[in-house]
Amino acid sequence: MSSLAALAMAPLIIKMSATGFTPIEWARTERCEVFSDQVLMTRTYARTEVKYEFPFTLQGSIENLIEEAADEKMTSEPNYMCDGPSTSVKATYQKDGIAQEVLLYSTGGCGSPKKQRSGPNSLALIDIASTFCPTTH
Repeated sequence: MSSLAALAMAPLIIKMSATGFTPIEWARTERCEVFSDQVLMTRTYARTEVKYEFPFTLQGSIENLIEEAADEKMTSEPNYMCDGPSTSVKATYQKDGIAQEVLLYSTGGCGSPKKQRSGPNSLALIDIASTFCPTTH
């Protein structure tokens, strides 16, 4: 498979949430991938994995939103919590045939700062992720 074909099958937005350090029976993770025509959500409860897949219709292209979001301001603030719950939202687009990843939001933790991109494009992408992928820790 060519790198362009693999990129075409790559998710446009990925939102990941986890409960953090906890006994396995209380652990929960969620990986939500938004593609151009479907959403794939994988939830893990302790040792049980549940996958949801549902189609949707996208009119227009969100690749332009992603590319423009990459230029929006990133703010960061200290987060000293360790082993706590976390959420991150990333988006991917291609530029000159090369995959570009854009961090939109991250709770950070254990000395790594909380980061959030601000601007209309970033907020729209975060809203899309929150609509299809509701869990945020």
